[in-house]
Amino acid sequence: MKTFFQIYQHFSPELKRRFWLLFFGMVFLAVVETVTVGIIAFYAAAISDPQATYDAFMGYHFILLDPSQLFPGFSIKLMIALFSLLLIIAVVIKNILSGVVTYHIAKFSAATESHFGSRLLDSFLNRDYQWHLNKNSADLVQKVNWRHFLGRYFITSCLKMTAEIAMLMVLLAGLLLVQPLVSLLFIATQGVAGIVVYRFLRKGLDHSARGCQEAETILNRTATCALHAIKDVQISGARKYFVDGFQEWGTRFSTLFGKQQFWQESPLLALESLGFVMIAGAILFMLFGLEYSPLETTGTTALLAVTAWRTLPAFNRVVSSMAGMRTAMPYVSSLLEEMSEMSDLRSSGEGTVGEKTISFVSAIKFVNVSFSYDGHRSVLQALNFEIPCGKSLGIVGPSGSGKSTLIDLLTGLLWPQGGEIRIDDKLLSEENVHSWRKSIGYVPQFPYILDGTLAENIAFGQAAQDIDRERVVEVCRMAAIDFLDQLSDGIDSIIGERGIKLSGGQRQRVAIARALYRCPKLIIFDEATSALDEDKDFEIRQLILQLKGKQTLVIVSHRPSTIAECDNIVKIDRLL
Repeated sequence: MKTFFQIYQHFSPELKRRFWLLFFGMVFLAVVETVTVGIIAFYAAAISDPQATYDAFMGYHFILLDPSQLFPGFSIKLMIALFSLLLIIAVVIKNILSGVVTYHIAKFSAATESHFGSRLLDSFLNRDYQWHLNKNSADLVQKVNWRHFLGRYFITSCLKMTAEIAMLMVLLAGLLLVQPLVSLLFIATQGVAGIVVYRFLRKGLDHSARGCQEAETILNRTATCALHAIKDVQISGARKYFVDGFQEWGTRFSTLFGKQQFWQESPLLALESLGFVMIAGAILFMLFGLEYSPLETTGTTALLAVTAWRTLPAFNRVVSSMAGMRTAMPYVSSLLEEMSEMSDLRSSGEGTVGEKTISFVSAIKFVNVSFSYDGHRSVLQALNFEIPCGKSLGIVGPSGSGKSTLIDLLTGLLWPQGGEIRIDDKLLSEENVHSWRKSIGYVPQFPYILDGTLAENIAFGQAAQDIDRERVVEVCRMAAIDFLDQLSDGIDSIIGERGIKLSGGQRQRVAIARALYRCPKLIIFDEATSALDEDKDFEIRQLILQLKGKQTLVIVSHRPSTIAECDNIVKIDRLL
């Protein structure tokens, strides 16, 4: 319950409202189920001994009314017909309500999954870029997918357990009124048995659940790594290494999962056996212990049998739901840890309330900027330079000298550990970084291409209905996308995941068009031509030269020829 209340704290107001509506719906269903069980028990007694039931009914006075006067001509046949009709109505209403509650439990669980999944994704996207540098992206994706354990396993199990407990409490309360002594023995035995079974299986469930979580994480990481590196895998012949590793952990997972399912199903087997022992024992206790007559035993036995028909599966489902919650616990605990850290995050994405704007009409200045990833060895040290608006700056240096780190600092993905960055004499800070990023177009060495249309890739991050199609066509022309006529559906053509249908030069042109689409004041080319051959490198360099004088450009390269035409050049040497 403690875990559920922790989850409840993260519910949206709408989810909280829906939870309480669902809770009261489950309590109402419990009352209806109890009434239905009573009708079934009474109906069974009426069928087994109709005359005694008829005499008891006719002998019962409704306040001051005599049933013989209230129901003139009432016979045993009419009584059975009436009870049959009442039974049909009660069962139909109970089943309809049960179906409605089941539907809303599933819907609420799925809504909870969606809510927590979107918040987790937002949390990850809102993390500092440096935090992402130390994380495995496959683990983050899998953690978002663990929302299923929170919704379909934990929340669903918790709600079903609540519904079953509510039904059991109302049903057993009614049973206590009819047959207190036998009912107390029935309840005590079943309750103690349920607690013993649960405590016995809890340790096994926790161990297998943690093992399954670890195995699933490694399986997902292995598959993601192999598929993302498919070209290297096939060329280097590393297929067997990944497949064997996957198979090894898959075998381990299968063993743990088998144990997990055994522990989950064991309550059903134990409690079902116990239930039949209890019914038979109750009958023997009434006959020989309490010395009931067979006729007195018949009515109570019918009530016990019908009650057991509802309570035994309910007890089973309660313990099974608790087992399901224990199975999901390692995953849910991990998600809750992420959620609890969200309030401490420093925003690195969308703007927040109180965000300040920043303009760029004069110059960007790096003033004594230093940076280190580990806090010991500096990557950049006391860096000073200026980028006038409308001019081009070339940044050159060997691999590992800190060129990409400099760009990450310029875009606000990383923050200086010494010195400062100023935009038109305003300090670049967390309060204005989002506004600053709106002014930047970025062309990386390996641009990410969505598995979508050309238009969706150029208008990156915009919904299809919001894309300015005229602007897409315009920037395609500006970026010299000369393969547009070769695409069957023009800008609506699917260009494949990671641009697999495009050449390297074509992917770079798409990235340049994406940067231009936002009408940026500054365009950064971060090793944009380093992965291309000489002909493609020349073509992209010519395209960059066409932008010179029209945009402020920052061009990063380890090739002097790429930045030769820049107005200013900053050379970075590797620090020892």
